Amino acid sequence: MLLPEPLDVHKQITPEEAKAALPLGLFASDDPALRLLVQDTELAESHELTRSWVLSWDQSNLLYQSPFTQRYWGGTTTEAASVPFYTVATAVNALVPQIINGLFYENPPFMIQKRPGTSSQTARAIGDVLAYQLEKIGFREELRLGGINAVLYGTEIFQYGWDRHTETRRIYKHKNPPVEVASQIPGQPPSKIYDDEFEETTVEEVIDQPSFEHIVNLREVLVDPSLNVPDIRKAKYVIRRRYVTWKDLDKLRERPGFDIPSQEKLLELFLPPVEPAQESTAEEGIKNPLWDVRSEPQYQDATVNPFDKPLELLERWDNQTYIVGLQRKLIICNEENPYNKIPMFSIGWWDVPDAFWGLGVGRTIGAEQRLQQGITNLWLDQASLNLNGVYVRVRGKSIPTQNIRIAPGKIIETEEKDAFKPLERQPAVPEAQQHLVLSQARAEQVSGANEAASQGIAGASGHSNLARSAAGANLIASGSGNRISDFVEKLANQVIVPLLYEMHEMNRMLLPASQLRYILDEELQHDYTKSNDIIDILNARVQFSILAGAKMQVRRNMAQSLPLLTQSLFNPEFNQQLAVQGMKLNVMELFRMWMEASEWKNQNDLIVPMSPQDQQRWQQMQPAAQAQGKLQAASAMQDKKFEQQQQLADQENVARAARDVLRQTFEKATAPEALTGEPGATEGFGSEA
Repeated sequence: MLLPEPLDVHKQITPEEAKAALPLGLFASDDPALRLLVQDTELAESHELTRSWVLSWDQSNLLYQSPFTQRYWGGTTTEAASVPFYTVATAVNALVPQIINGLFYENPPFMIQKRPGTSSQTARAIGDVLAYQLEKIGFREELRLGGINAVLYGTEIFQYGWDRHTETRRIYKHKNPPVEVASQIPGQPPSKIYDDEFEETTVEEVIDQPSFEHIVNLREVLVDPSLNVPDIRKAKYVIRRRYVTWKDLDKLRERPGFDIPSQEKLLELFLPPVEPAQESTAEEGIKNPLWDVRSEPQYQDATVNPFDKPLELLERWDNQTYIVGLQRKLIICNEENPYNKIPMFSIGWWDVPDAFWGLGVGRTIGAEQRLQQGITNLWLDQASLNLNGVYVRVRGKSIPTQNIRIAPGKIIETEEKDAFKPLERQPAVPEAQQHLVLSQARAEQVSGANEAASQGIAGASGHSNLARSAAGANLIASGSGNRISDFVEKLANQVIVPLLYEMHEMNRMLLPASQLRYILDEELQHDYTKSNDIIDILNARVQFSILAGAKMQVRRNMAQSLPLLTQSLFNPEFNQQLAVQGMKLNVMELFRMWMEASEWKNQNDLIVPMSPQDQQRWQQMQPAAQAQGKLQAASAMQDKKFEQQQQLADQENVARAARDVLRQTFEKATAPEALTGEPGATEGFGSEA
């Protein structure tokens, strides 16, 4: 076998081994690290096994599923009433949607504020990157599934980290270059015409991103038994039990610090003789195959594929070290903790003083479901006796020596001499319905999942004079909302906000600059990288907050005050005072505030940059440009008029000269020789001689 049989894993760690592990507590050899891992696992597993019984995890799951169990009248095969009740499941599925909707009333579900030294544009870019990553890792769905565990069992645990994997993406391109056709409009670029032939190429991309997952089975996580607060980050250590396959172990080979055997050696674990997975009775709990819809335990074989055989993997986290053991026999990682903290978050529904684990609705209202189911079924049994009654008839002299079992349609023989007649029976207990109403009211009071909050109707508990007015109805609904908002606030403060800070820090340390530019440029079409340096994001100081629960009124106040704020900002006197102080109004920031308040997400499509032609037309429409254009037009008109006057004057001079020549010619031609003393012209005006 590849895995060696360990030495005595229950042997105590010696003082020499402890001194050699200082100052971080990191053991130089794998033998003491394996002993530490196995012994802490057994201690925490024993503690959790007892607490899961006290907290009724298995009973809560039984009540949530409420399996159908057939009842029979005593001593007969006649079926009795067997109506299942879903009080616990109804409460859970009424509370969780309110919690998630209270957190995700907008996307992204957080607000980011800049600290001194960070620009608003940089803070907005960081928020957009985190919102994109939260969507990629399925944050909302993980939070919803974790919320179900928290409400039902009383506690839920989340784990975060950094994921690096390869994705294959298909890209389609035109096979042939486009044909350019000249435009008929002067000044317009030519049109491009493509054919319908494409070619497909695949591109492999290495994706680096944060990871976030809810713990499906609480028994997977073994918590420090001495932890007495509902915050797992304050534990001395936490151990998580996983079951991995050959492919999972092969992927771990790429992670720094892991010492995974070669593929040939690793294959020996999954081929006959197969290394059996370490079973865990604590993880399995109580599972009845007749009604339980939960999956099989993770350590059981679910396929005949030898590469998918499970092996136990234990991860031990503390603030300094990270130890990973395989099958409690081999240490495959013994390194410093890369996060310098336990990378987990926890949340409780009802916190218990001096305890880590909390109480869920399965524990708090489970008894009410049993009470309602029992009373209802007995009440239906009484109704069935009325519909199909018991009759009495005369029999012999023998006297019954034991209790007579009652069932619908049964006949009882007695010593009475009366004729055949129905058995006299007691009327149904009139208080039964009242007990059902009181039980439901107690369940709603304890869980906060009443009809006014979950369904929008008053219900049996809301029939009062207070609910007849709008203010009274809002007051009743807000009472339940306050109980829910407490859990929402805890979820925001203990999980979401710390996760945002951790994601921002991991992005600074581990996210390549090329992927950061890809997210901002190609995925988000963000204009940050066009005018800002990417180094500003790495050095940015920001603050995250969640407007959820009791703070949801802040959003309404913002939306109501925006019209008054806008009117004041566009006041000419206000802008004049800003100019005096050397300041101006950021119109784009005001526009973003409007879009956020109205929940419109098409900001990038609504406001787009001007094209050169648009800028030219805009400049021509400005008053100064129009005045200059008018002046130039008037000047051109004056020049044209002067030119026309010059042309008219030249034409007048030419005409005058022609008239003078003609006049002199006429005079000379018509004058007699007797008057002038000179002979006349030999050729007259117009003569052809």
